[in-house]
Amino acid sequence: MAWRDHLNVHISKMEIMLQQKLVEDGIRHQTQVEIPVTIADFYFPTVPRPTLVFVDGPPHRQLSRSVKDEEVRSLLRKKGYVILELEYSHYSDKIRNQLYEMILAGVKR
Repeated sequence: MAWRDHLNVHISKMEIMLQQKLVEDGIRHQTQVEIPVTIADFYFPTVPRPTLVFVDGPPHRQLSRSVKDEEVRSLLRKKGYVILELEYSHYSDKIRNQLYEMILAGVKR
């Protein structure tokens, strides 16, 4: 079975609302980008290395999930990607705005 058969792609409300803000502000990016071993929630073609953003809601707090997330993201770091991990407990416009500011800060480094 291929690695992508194990992925559970669920686009959260937080990801949709962040996507909307990125589009409104004209920030160049891609969503749900397939990288061998996983799918990044957001991909930014930053130089010298691309930035992958993972927006982690409550399901990512489960121990088995968080261990798997860390293994995959460590591998991606070794492959040269910049990894930005954003956690949130629930959706609110305030939290969305905070995460959005973190994304902007992360891709403007």
